[in-house]
Amino acid sequence: MTLELVRITKKLPGFMLGPLDIRVENNNTLVIVGPTGSGKTTILNLIAGLVNPDSGSVLLNGIDITNKPVHLRRTGYTFQNPRLLPHLNAYENIVFGLSKKDRKENEAQVRRLLNDLSILHLLHRNTRDLSGGELQKISLARMLVTNPRVILMDEPLAHLDQITRRTLRPELRKILRIRKVPSIYVTHFEEDVYALADSVSILRNGLFEYTDTIDSFLTGSHVRFLSGMFSETNYIEGEVVRCGAGITTFKIGTDLIEILGEYTIGSRVGILLKPEDIILSREPIRTSARNIIKAKIIKFVNHSVGAIDIYLKVDRLHIISRITEQAQHDLRLQLGDYIFAIFKASSPQIVREG
Repeated sequence: MTLELVRITKKLPGFMLGPLDIRVENNNTLVIVGPTGSGKTTILNLIAGLVNPDSGSVLLNGIDITNKPVHLRRTGYTFQNPRLLPHLNAYENIVFGLSKKDRKENEAQVRRLLNDLSILHLLHRNTRDLSGGELQKISLARMLVTNPRVILMDEPLAHLDQITRRTLRPELRKILRIRKVPSIYVTHFEEDVYALADSVSILRNGLFEYTDTIDSFLTGSHVRFLSGMFSETNYIEGEVVRCGAGITTFKIGTDLIEILGEYTIGSRVGILLKPEDIILSREPIRTSARNIIKAKIIKFVNHSVGAIDIYLKVDRLHIISRITEQAQHDLRLQLGDYIFAIFKASSPQIVREG
């Protein structure tokens, strides 16, 4: 299954969206990021048929569905706020869009889905008694149970607390990989990009200024578009080569990184690491910090009074360390120097495994 937007435009009061061209393949999640008011939600509404374009086409597997009614498109859509029916319990909300015949025929599939989302125990609970994360899972299950050909998500984790978002991201990623349909996810959260994206589109003023795979995005200069919109955070991803005693070791290039937790050998994990958690040293000193990586200094940026960001290159990867100006002076750091970046195994936040 392939979803395409071809030269799509939509004029709204004081705003022009497009022309836009995007292509999302089977088993691919496109994450769209951009400032508020850049047109992200309008794109989803155009695909779902809730809004009609002024020009251009929406294609599904090469078939033009631009003028098809909403109910014939089989697009699944989840919103920021779960739109559940308060007088129905969790199970009744999930199967609401299915006929009685479909409910009976798909009962086993529904239970597998609920098991994947870890909500099988909530089946007969009143939705008024559920947490925000549980409500969002119910909403997601209701969308998925209809077997959509395209999945659209408009910041579904936006109103959840940080701990719940961190818990739901890997579960959502797993579900999307199982479904193997084109998916588009709109977000304001940096962690969503790293945790969910196969490809990334940057939307500004109604136009895509960049679209590429997550790998190209992370190793290219465009990743710094997130500066100002998101905080400066390092994302590092590699293959797990060792695991045991509560420590996982994964590989990036020729370097090994240790993190807390146990993850499957052969899988890929992605971590977020704050610039201020990276200590710099001229020598590979041994401390309680387990990670020591040799890197080349490629740029200095004054971050604030008394602080400076040191941009480092490790193989194809770019990372940032934030230190004081006095520390830079004491270390006599210069462009092109090689330096050792040091951080603890407990510092990173795990955002992706797969």
